[in-house]
Amino acid sequence: MTSPTDFRLTWLWRHAFVNPHVDIAPQEQEYFRDRYLSMRDKVVILASRIVTDLPDFTVHDVNHIDALWETASIVAEGAIAMSPAEAFVFGAAVLLHDAALSVAAFPNGLADIKKTVAWKDTIARFSSEVPTDWVDEPAPEVLKRAIPEVLRRLHAEHSAELVEQSWSLSNGEPIFLIEDSELRYFYGRTIGLIAHSHWWPVSRIEVELSEDLGAFSTRTRSKIDVVKLACLLRVADAVHLDQRRAPRYLRSLVRPSGVAALHWNFQEKLATPHVELDSVVFTAGAPFTLKEADSWWLAYDTIAAVDRELREVDLLLQSRSRELLKARRVKGVGAPEQLARTIPTRGWRPVDTQLRVTDIPKIIESLGGAKLYGEDPTVPLRELIQNSADAIQARRRLQNRPGSWGTITISLTELDNEDWLVIEDNGVGMSEQVLTGPLIDFGTSFWQSSLAIEEFPGLLANGMKSIGHFGIGFFSIFMLGSRVRVTSRRYDRGEDTARVLEFRGGTATRPILYPACLGSSPLDGGTRVEILLKAKPSSKEGLLGPKLSLSEIVGSVAPNVETTIMVEEAGETKIVVSAGDWLKVEESVLISRLYPFRKDSLSESNQGLMRCLKDTSGRIYGRASIWPSQFHFEARGYLTVGGLRATRISNIEGVFLGTCLTAARDSALPLVTAEVLSTWASEQAELISASRRFSDEDKAACAEVILECGGAISKLPVALWGEEWLDEDSLRALLAGLDEITVKYGSEISYDENCDTVHPREFKDLFERHDEVLFVPNRSGSMLNINREKWPQIITSVDTSHCSNLAMFVWKIIVESFKPCSEMSIDGEVGTVNNVTINRDVNIYTRSDDDEFLEPLRPPKVNANQFYDFF
Repeated sequence: MTSPTDFRLTWLWRHAFVNPHVDIAPQEQEYFRDRYLSMRDKVVILASRIVTDLPDFTVHDVNHIDALWETASIVAEGAIAMSPAEAFVFGAAVLLHDAALSVAAFPNGLADIKKTVAWKDTIARFSSEVPTDWVDEPAPEVLKRAIPEVLRRLHAEHSAELVEQSWSLSNGEPIFLIEDSELRYFYGRTIGLIAHSHWWPVSRIEVELSEDLGAFSTRTRSKIDVVKLACLLRVADAVHLDQRRAPRYLRSLVRPSGVAALHWNFQEKLATPHVELDSVVFTAGAPFTLKEADSWWLAYDTIAAVDRELREVDLLLQSRSRELLKARRVKGVGAPEQLARTIPTRGWRPVDTQLRVTDIPKIIESLGGAKLYGEDPTVPLRELIQNSADAIQARRRLQNRPGSWGTITISLTELDNEDWLVIEDNGVGMSEQVLTGPLIDFGTSFWQSSLAIEEFPGLLANGMKSIGHFGIGFFSIFMLGSRVRVTSRRYDRGEDTARVLEFRGGTATRPILYPACLGSSPLDGGTRVEILLKAKPSSKEGLLGPKLSLSEIVGSVAPNVETTIMVEEAGETKIVVSAGDWLKVEESVLISRLYPFRKDSLSESNQGLMRCLKDTSGRIYGRASIWPSQFHFEARGYLTVGGLRATRISNIEGVFLGTCLTAARDSALPLVTAEVLSTWASEQAELISASRRFSDEDKAACAEVILECGGAISKLPVALWGEEWLDEDSLRALLAGLDEITVKYGSEISYDENCDTVHPREFKDLFERHDEVLFVPNRSGSMLNINREKWPQIITSVDTSHCSNLAMFVWKIIVESFKPCSEMSIDGEVGTVNNVTINRDVNIYTRSDDDEFLEPLRPPKVNANQFYDFF
């Protein structure tokens, strides 16, 4: 008994297995028909498990499998011939093409899947997106996403193995999908390849399946046209978009969400497609309402993809001068309004109003050039070094090379009075697909794309963590010049695959792709970028400026990148940066590398004080010493991301490692934890306290920074009493012998024309501090401002909302020493000029015998000042 939609009623089935053939016996038809039905019985069970592992997917069970006989008939009826042997091979490929979309398709289930590179890459990719405390295994939300994603990625490839694969019964007996061992042995590989090919590009079918398979001599004289069957499978699969794939009742049980819900919604409305002339026609039984507009547009995009599939297959079949399919395109995909005639809408009209960028070069110039990065000509150099460093890291991980392996070579070359900047690496290199795809796709980061997993399986699983994230850095090169050549060769492919992508007019003209001349590509694989500079390197607007060399610029841009960088300059080649050398070189070398433009003014006051910031596991967060900065522009610390300069950091000298916050890489967040920062700061206090190179005033400034970092200040001075700087113990000893003390918090004592009666010059030259006023330095220990918040306060929770750290520190000592204590703020004497009294706001603290009527004391309200030279 057959239903109206039974696959055995389709034209293709009857043509191959039922209708008489002149040169084929009925016994041959029966043999291949029965073998197909036997295989189908098993695959039906396997396919029924798909919904368990991919609940949001539309139907991929036996209903989809059987429907492909119908869709294949729709596009091929009367246009092609198919022997029983070909029909068996086609039908078997249909059975297998989606059968691996379940864990059950793998003999050992999830255990087999977890061994695959695809699983490891996917887990690595998803885990990086989800903050988690899970260490030994992926977080549950990662597993939930990973299983459907990995099955989707593996299913086509694994379908090729299902014919030869067996499942074991409890007694060890193997079960095969094709029981006939001779049939399985002869046709198995071909069936698997055709099933696998439904996910290939059409061009690959032409290359890998071009040869027909001869006859299975014991059963037939018919050969197998492999290309024809592969094309028919992919077209039949693409065309199957109708309500059988999205039953309404099943949808009520599955309750798909997101994009999956849109797929269900549009497919449940579609009727079985039909053919008019040479066009497939899709129609809908119910119109799409305004609320369903997103589903309609997804239907439009999906049907447009079907049209592309039909046209590409038609071109391939035409090139073979053999049979063509009956259907060669889809009706109505030329414009949304045309498709709306057969797939109607209600309450709205589908007009192609998607966002467009008319002037792409202008957008790239605005978002990928000087308007994003500013006028700093070293930014393109930094971005190119970053690309090279990522490529080298990828090759290290793919080939299990040591962390110090790989070289970036940078040079300035003059040819015919033109200056070229050349950056070359021996990283993984780029295929033509990457060179013409993600590299020039503005806003697309290759390392974050699925193409990276396809191009380099296992890379993410091996721990690849790219520096680049935004996919716009390459376009910064046009800040330096409009003519650019990119020559690249994959490290694992021959020299004949090397390609050159040349820009002759920046982003305003189309780049040109051509094969690299033999001997011109990187010798060991990798990438070379050449830029014709629009300004002389040593000019004011040039890359180097009038004072610096290329090696100095490179060192300052990439001070601690984990790759060796060599510079060819003045006829010599020298190493500017080596992987990990920033942790070993002399402090003076590191500081000169960071600030080559200020090397003549660098102080030696804190030489020998640099220490690594690292946790108990040995993870490094930086190498630096405390160096109080009067002004931010004098800061001698740098925050680097991936070893590349990001932004200055105040109050230190050296390097902190960070993570990027903006696409321009001019803002970053230090990675160091509060615990590590506090330990490092406390160590700095001990070193600075014992150092004779710092003045007491400078040591007090250091104490402010150490407190900001949550550290202990040891014996560092905190306040000035007369001519003597006092540390915590000395201050407590002083307070023990006093019943009252006057304290001056706040900024430097400078001339105030509103209250001072002396001449400004006299004030500057002759001001003398009052010997019995305690002067407490007041400055900022903050290192960075991040989104209007001060760092490291945001990780140390040090409260400086009222005053500086030292002011708070001293205030607490006074309150503890005088407890109970009263406080009074007055305009009091802080010093004299030629015996003329100079008054300022001061706080007077008095020891009290009775605290019953005392008001609660509050910290002094003074703003921390970035300056500290106030004496």
